[in-house]
Amino acid sequence: ILQNGWISIYWKELFLRSDLEWFKEENYSIIDFDCKQWANQNVMQAQFKQKFDFPDYYGENLDALNDCLSYMKIKKTGMVVVFRHFDVLDTKIAHTILDIFANNARIQMLFGCRLITLIQVYNPDFQISPIGATPVVWNQQEWLKSIRK
Repeated sequence: ILQNGWISIYWKELFLRSDLEWFKEENYSIIDFDCKQWANQNVMQAQFKQKFDFPDYYGENLDALNDCLSYMKIKKTGMVVVFRHFDVLDTKIAHTILDIFANNARIQMLFGCRLITLIQVYNPDFQISPIGATPVVWNQQEWLKSIRK
């Protein structure tokens, strides 16, 4: 998965489920979000705080998310963050979130830790502009567009 960057896109639940099972078997911790539940940024930030077990002083904004992720200690083999229904998010917010996670994946690698982000979408034609200098690409099973038809 990491051969094409820190983030992979999934359309078919089958492929996502299969890869998540592999990560579980390899002792990765998995944090799963359903973006359809994010009626507003307050809900999104509350879920970040709760699922990542951020401290009480977490500022509940994207800058605070970036700060807390950069100090987070990853245990086990690594951490996989899953964003389901990611294509319901506003494009600018979606891009910013992925940029924050990609930046922190690079930071974590400096300490030998793996932070991987998987996004699941319902639009088989979903695209997002490159994150940092790295494009976000489809997972290996759905890389060819003909498979997503």
